[in-house]
Amino acid sequence: MGRINIHVASGNMGAGLSNIPAFPGEGFGLGFPEAVGDVAPGYCFNGLKPDWRQLEDGAWEQIARAGGEVSYVLTLIPGDDFVDARLSVTNESDRTWESSFAFNCFQAGAAASIRDNECVRHWCRTGGEFKRLIEIPRQFGPRPTVQLYSVEGAMPGASIPFVANFQATPANVALEGWLALQSRDGRRLVAAVSRPALFVFQNMEYSCHHSAPCLGPLKPGETGEALTRVYFVEATLEDWHARMCQEMASLP
Repeated sequence: MGRINIHVASGNMGAGLSNIPAFPGEGFGLGFPEAVGDVAPGYCFNGLKPDWRQLEDGAWEQIARAGGEVSYVLTLIPGDDFVDARLSVTNESDRTWESSFAFNCFQAGAAASIRDNECVRHWCRTGGEFKRLIEIPRQFGPRPTVQLYSVEGAMPGASIPFVANFQATPANVALEGWLALQSRDGRRLVAAVSRPALFVFQNMEYSCHHSAPCLGPLKPGETGEALTRVYFVEATLEDWHARMCQEMASLP
């Protein structure tokens, strides 16, 4: 079947995916990014109108700017069973950002074989152990379907203003920087992982999840880079995780 197909729409901060060998006839969405910029309240941006440019081998480049605040370049690169999202974000403000991020949303709600509005087939890993996400302590905020989680080695969610605003991050819990969703037949997975990851997010209402990449602290004029990879594989959770760890460690 070749590389996964990426479908873009002019002025839209997102893309669709099809031609996925592990999920024949089904499609997925990427809200990449749903928001981007400074983690401080009021300084991340959504609803921008990006320009898209087609590259070689089915890749696409998305460029957007909020004047005097932030600009970014997002490159979507398809593989046979994954899609890479390479992101470059520039601080165009006159403030130093304590940290920066992109709110990258992976959307499985249109794929009947795998969508999981009850959160019973979402998986994570914490303290070296695989866990169903529904087994992890939850902190219910104003939107009860939404949960956010700190990531091992990153800033605690309570210290990230964008995250704390949801009031839905359990204390004393930190996950690895990925979330995986298992198909109903138990043989296939989709998973999103960022390097580095700042936090993860899951919304049962839409069967979507996010591994939010961290672009780091940025002074005015500085640029940060990060990667999000979305996998579509026929594999056990353990086999996929071993592969993912090896690939994340070896990628430039």
